[in-house]
Amino acid sequence: MASISAQPVGAAAPTAVEPGSTGVYFKAEKDDGHGCSGSATGKVSWDGEGGYSFDGKVDAHCLSKRLTSWIEYGGTSESWKQTAEADTDGPSSLAVKFSGKLALGEKLEMRVSTWRAGTISPYYASSKRVFTIS
Repeated sequence: MASISAQPVGAAAPTAVEPGSTGVYFKAEKDDGHGCSGSATGKVSWDGEGGYSFDGKVDAHCLSKRLTSWIEYGGTSESWKQTAEADTDGPSSLAVKFSGKLALGEKLEMRVSTWRAGTISPYYASSKRVFTIS
């Protein structure tokens, strides 16, 4: 006799990704003798259903030029969103929090980006990290 397994009516289907969190560190740096870099550290959390949050900081460090640093983030099918900027002409370290919700199956991307005054190629970014959050 065959056995049939069924999920009870009204029960939610299991999620593909469990809720969780992980520590992250990003650094954007150009090897051009100016010693400038932007970085971000913190914790990314997700609920397994598309919701995510970040709690951490972004830093700007440059001895010879003005430098700004910020975190860029968003879903793999979205345009980048940006946080507030840390700035060597202002606060060089800035607490950053953000959160959002992506469609089920959408992955979260993050990177740190920088802009430096007085250079031919002022923008540079770290490698992006991709997080499976649902």
